[in-house]
Amino acid sequence: MEEQVVNLYDLNVLNRETLHALMTPFIDTDIDHGGCCDLKAKDGKSADDIICFIMEPEKYQIAVDNFPNDPDYPEFNSALSNLWYEITRREWQFW
Repeated sequence: MEEQVVNLYDLNVLNRETLHALMTPFIDTDIDHGGCCDLKAKDGKSADDIICFIMEPEKYQIAVDNFPNDPDYPEFNSALSNLWYEITRREWQFW
């Protein structure tokens, strides 16, 4: 899923509907960050960032602008992580 999200985002064809369809096959799977390849889009966003940016652009911007990344883990922003979990739980509960 990570590679598909990043590639479609880089092609500028990813929208809410496409992302929803892309995430559908992963319902009820044990998808987690253990298999993450840390892929980045051309603009530096991770797949998690992209999911948050596409599904909740206003909340994404608030998280990026108002919550600093963890100094011990510079790639980690707890507000973005919480938003990602909120989105995936919400999106997947309707399938």
